[in-house]
Amino acid sequence: MRTSLASIVSRFRLRRVAVWGDLILDQYVFTSAGRVSREAPVLVTELERHEYRLGGAGNVVMNLRTLGATPLPVGFVGRDASGEVLRGLLREQGIAADHLVAADGYATPLKSRILAGGDNTRKQQILRIDTLARAPVEERARRRLARALRAALESSDALVVSDYLGQAVAPALFQSLRREFPGALSVVDSRRRLLEFPGAVVATPNEPEVKELFPGRRFADDDDFLAAGGELLERLGARGVILKRGHRGMLVFERGRRPAALDIHGTAQIVDVTGAGDTVLAVAALGLAGGAPLLEAARLANVAGGIVVMHEGAYPVRRRELQDALR
Repeated sequence: MRTSLASIVSRFRLRRVAVWGDLILDQYVFTSAGRVSREAPVLVTELERHEYRLGGAGNVVMNLRTLGATPLPVGFVGRDASGEVLRGLLREQGIAADHLVAADGYATPLKSRILAGGDNTRKQQILRIDTLARAPVEERARRRLARALRAALESSDALVVSDYLGQAVAPALFQSLRREFPGALSVVDSRRRLLEFPGAVVATPNEPEVKELFPGRRFADDDDFLAAGGELLERLGARGVILKRGHRGMLVFERGRRPAALDIHGTAQIVDVTGAGDTVLAVAALGLAGGAPLLEAARLANVAGGIVVMHEGAYPVRRRELQDALR
């Protein structure tokens, strides 16, 4: 089985994947904890450094890039400083930004994480400040994004939808694209509104999202998750559902087959789950685009997720790391 999975990974570099979603700029501000202020009972820290990373759908893009594929990001970016930094990060990685739409009045989403710690201790996150786009995007920009998305799909092996409930993803446009590209492989991850994407080929929800989708279920044991996953598969009319269960691994639902349970890869002593869902989304899409059966694509995604959670922050898995883990 590992030989088969490794052969799938070797084909990742041949894939082009359109990533439609909410691109977020992640800022990490590293400080050293010094003292408690005499003016108020608050911690005073001293700035050491800061760094930027691609977050949200941008983290899916980064995972595709480090796995050797060619990502085509499609979404909105603001005409602001955060937007310039985001574009710069893409350029540094050799990722084309041709399908990004600069929208007037749109604020590029920024998540600033403040970390503090002593000289010889690990930095801990003490605060997060989100700067979000509140004003609605104008219709003209939405039409431009729809054109950009169609252009990206024409040269892609798969469509990944990374819906962080921002303004880039519109379920109505997804349905229109399904009619225009009936054979397209679509892998969808959506916060809270997955049921608005019927016709998705594969969906990758996590446990909290499934609980929100089915509030009438008690979810007292595994049988409840098995029933919910099967119902979600039917309601979406999907080929498959990969239910991410954190330290419990995954449940894989496929039309015409029994659900399969995958144990977590590696240790359950997780460092940080940030971005693991993005990695699962990227790897599952690449596996399926390369012709892998759903269960094997899920196995690969499970291994990749197990690698990512052992790193701090949104860590994009490297192809060599994934290959080494399969040996």
